[in-house]
Amino acid sequence: MDGAINVLKRDGAIEDFLLAKLHGCIGNGFASSGEPHERNSATSRGLAEAVQTYLRKSRPNSAVPSDHLGELVELVLTQTGYSAASAAIKHHHHVREKLRRWVKVAHYRPRDGSYVHRQWDKSRIVQSLQQVHQIDAPAARVIAGRVEEHVFCCGLKVVTTELVEEMMRSEMLAWGLLPGALNVKSNSRRGSAARPAELRERIGDALPQPKARTLKDQSDPT
Repeated sequence: MDGAINVLKRDGAIEDFLLAKLHGCIGNGFASSGEPHERNSATSRGLAEAVQTYLRKSRPNSAVPSDHLGELVELVLTQTGYSAASAAIKHHHHVREKLRRWVKVAHYRPRDGSYVHRQWDKSRIVQSLQQVHQIDAPAARVIAGRVEEHVFCCGLKVVTTELVEEMMRSEMLAWGLLPGALNVKSNSRRGSAARPAELRERIGDALPQPKARTLKDQSDPT
């Protein structure tokens, strides 16, 4: 559509800009800084729409790097008098990047019975969801973000690939993307799991409802 905005992710992927995700990010910053939900909900949406309008005018033909998008959010919050929310988002981003360097994933190697460790990489989960389960990119990133949140909240320095895969399956089941999901999601269509487009609609409805959570519990804004 005209005026569409694309976002360049850290792994090089290009995706559509999601206003609901930006709204949720700003709302989480307000919640972490102690703003009441009744006040921050409308304000966060207004600020998210202001950022969206600015991007449409300033970058009509190029993708916006996700890091630049995060900097814009922090700048807008600071300039509108919400420096505490801006600081909360910046601190959360710093903590999340630190955890991504700290957490390791252990893969079992049957031929010699050992485990091979590699650095945590959320993009591997996204790729698996897309290639193995045929989930489209926006929905795959939301699910991968939730899996990452669960892993980091565990406080474990090393997690196994089996644990990560189980978390992926649990999230897909919760969103109606696996056989048997009807037992979890009563509003799924009988006899079939939810389609990716339906998942995006559910996620879009859910994301703009920020909750008062600790920084460790929040989703990554980008």
